[in-house]
Amino acid sequence: MTTTRAVGHRTAAAAILAVGGGALAVATWIGGDPAIAIGLVVFYAIAGGVAYVWAGRDGDVGAILRAGADERQNRLDRDATALAGLAMALAAIVGAIISTARNGGDPGGYGVICVVGGVSYALALVVLKRRS
Repeated sequence: MTTTRAVGHRTAAAAILAVGGGALAVATWIGGDPAIAIGLVVFYAIAGGVAYVWAGRDGDVGAILRAGADERQNRLDRDATALAGLAMALAAIVGAIISTARNGGDPGGYGVICVVGGVSYALALVVLKRRS
């Protein structure tokens, strides 16, 4: 019987959730809403625990979460990231349009997200083109 060894660190995804969630909770507390901040701490603690357990399992998602994926799993991760990016870009564009209509020509934060997305996409194309 051949057994495969899980490669990677299963704490990676949990640590990212803990750090990001902790920063969001602190910002929420500073912003004057300690009840929501406490709720965020609880939510991200549970999410981090789920990610830690899930990363320890065999399978594609576990391998991706623990940063020990093979080529096929890396392709799945890349494709899922691209689709998530497209969804976020669409949400930012729709938000910018609605914000512009409501605020007399000011797209607000959605416009900033659109600019950051567009510039980072263009720079990524230049860098990836030079590498190939």
